[in-house]
Amino acid sequence: MKIKIKIKRFNPNEGEESREPYFQLYNVEAGEGMTVLDALLKIADEDDPTLSFRRSCRSAICGSCAVSINGHAKLACKTQILPERHKFGEILVEPLANHAVMKDLIVDFSPFWNKMSRVTPYLTPPPGRQEQADDVKITPADEAAIDRAQTCIMCGACNSECNALEIDPEYIAPAALAKAWRFVGDVREGEKQKRLERLSMEHGMWDCVRCVHCTEYCPKDVRPLKEIELLRSAAIGRGITDNHGAKHVESMTQSVKRVGRLDEAAMTFKTLGFLRSLGMIPFGLKMELHGKMPMPLIFSQIEGMDEVKTIFDEIEEKKKEKE
Repeated sequence: MKIKIKIKRFNPNEGEESREPYFQLYNVEAGEGMTVLDALLKIADEDDPTLSFRRSCRSAICGSCAVSINGHAKLACKTQILPERHKFGEILVEPLANHAVMKDLIVDFSPFWNKMSRVTPYLTPPPGRQEQADDVKITPADEAAIDRAQTCIMCGACNSECNALEIDPEYIAPAALAKAWRFVGDVREGEKQKRLERLSMEHGMWDCVRCVHCTEYCPKDVRPLKEIELLRSAAIGRGITDNHGAKHVESMTQSVKRVGRLDEAAMTFKTLGFLRSLGMIPFGLKMELHGKMPMPLIFSQIEGMDEVKTIFDEIEEKKKEKE
């Protein structure tokens, strides 16, 4: 059957007046099992050899063919035409979001690789003890802790879907953070403290807004958000808390431990400090209008507070056992 495929085009070499992105429709004879990449190859071979896109393995291994399909990042070689059209009513192919477009569906991956370089993507043994990495015994549990992070194929789908990266281009982004956990979580790594300190700085792991898109649209089930949570937990466990993200988590924990719920007013002061909190007064007034700003520090405890305290006591006991 004939399927219409709408593709976003862009050619930087065209004249000044026409150097703007535009959409172009193609009619493709599609059959059962045909993928979006098959369609792109068919278009390039039979209709329009000027259409530019990346591809390589055609087996969902290399990550080269990641594009935006009907509004979300997907592997073109893994996405079948007919089910996609049945679900969305059309096939719309665009370049990955949060990446500068070079031509048609090809985007500039230089920032992606620069972010990868920032997390030092290799093991670093302790200073002066190069041989230690070879002597460490790795258990199945040790391997399982970092196994999911190792399945990343560098396709950039998670970065394309990242709301934080859309706002802040300097944000290190989920792909690099997932890679960071692969080494921070490795028992052979000798510079975990330094890694976590760097990742806790501005534009680092605490800038994640937990939209969950990186996990939802990862084609290899890496679950970058889980890796980010593990990095945050490891940083707090090592006392790296001199940043707003860690302070916010600590204030949330203290609030629940004290009254069993979140005390937003008190959390703001503990997270930002007194002077910066003054700038939040207009926002606080809006919260008050919606019943979300009770008087700070005088919250009444919830019913069943004994159960909450029991949970915290058990957590403390487990910490002591590990120590």
